[in-house]
Amino acid sequence: MLIIRLLRFLKGYVCFRAEGGFCERFVNLCTLRKIPLWDLRRQKDCLYAVTTVEGYKSIRFPASRSGARVRIIKKCGLPFFFNRNRQRRGLLIGIVASALIILLLSGMVWDITVEGNSRLSEEQVLQAFSAQGVKIGARKSKINPSEAEDGALKALPELLWANVNIKGSRVEIIIKERTDAPEFPDTETPCNIVAAEDAEIVSVNEKIGVAQVQAGDLVLKGDLLISGVVENADRSSSLKSARGEVYAVVRRGFSSDGCKEVFKKNKRTVNRYSLNLLGIEIPLGFKPQGEYYYKSSAYLSDENVVLPLGVTREHSYILENAEALSPSAERLYCLKNYALFYMNNAKSSEIKSSRFSLRQTESGTYISDTLTVVCDIGKRSEIFIEN
Repeated sequence: MLIIRLLRFLKGYVCFRAEGGFCERFVNLCTLRKIPLWDLRRQKDCLYAVTTVEGYKSIRFPASRSGARVRIIKKCGLPFFFNRNRQRRGLLIGIVASALIILLLSGMVWDITVEGNSRLSEEQVLQAFSAQGVKIGARKSKINPSEAEDGALKALPELLWANVNIKGSRVEIIIKERTDAPEFPDTETPCNIVAAEDAEIVSVNEKIGVAQVQAGDLVLKGDLLISGVVENADRSSSLKSARGEVYAVVRRGFSSDGCKEVFKKNKRTVNRYSLNLLGIEIPLGFKPQGEYYYKSSAYLSDENVVLPLGVTREHSYILENAEALSPSAERLYCLKNYALFYMNNAKSSEIKSSRFSLRQTESGTYISDTLTVVCDIGKRSEIFIEN
């Protein structure tokens, strides 16, 4: 029904009134001459109906034979609209231009969404697909989803598969990232377990190999802890990949006698704005030059749709040496470094004791600490065999 109404509007139609005579005979004669009539209704001696332009031109004979007088009430449709506004060229040009713009924009990509990324950023994915022609402002007819998917998989080895779905003026990119295979210990290469640092042994748990130390022993960095040379029952020797844990008490120190870093401060900020329209960037000035440069973009959008119209702001900073830190700022800087040292040790080992010291001198802030920790000090050392 909607298509019929659209066709009638494009071709034009006439609403008319037939007075007097015999209305039934008028309708029958129109039917015989194949003149289409619709929306018929009768009020007293008048018959109201609608017909096509060609039908109204052929209606004189049925009207004269039935004794009816026909009068046009209204002319509707696109031909009559253009005829009434033929002198208003600006309006007609605007209508045609609007139709062409809508037709052009409907064939372009307005928005791109990315789903399934966790390790890869959205910018990395969009950049890879943009190199394959999938970008805002691209013609949908020129996008080959299979070629774009293959090109993105080659550009991003982290991807297991990718899928490009074109839905209207939006493109949906669905990806699946590769899962790293678990790392298994090397059980083929002969090796020993040696000490990674000076320590006092607490416990030895050898799984493969022969323990060379026991609880209470003092070892130096590089000393043998678990040997990969194993004696067989027939007194022959074989080389194994030694495995096991050797826990020991280790002392680790931290000291800071003030801040020796040279800090920078922002001397001047240079910005440039660019207008983004359907993926085309129109710069409004010269590109800023400076030591640090980055750009940010903002697009018009509602809750669901991002329109391809926005502004890009490019930032560039020119830096210079900052003044020396104040005593409070220097103290805060040293404490931050100490906090990182303490956190790294707390993650990888068990802290038994701490000797923390903080004092303020004329030369600056002095922080020191000696941690006593229990950790696994063993590390693999390959056994080289001379032929």
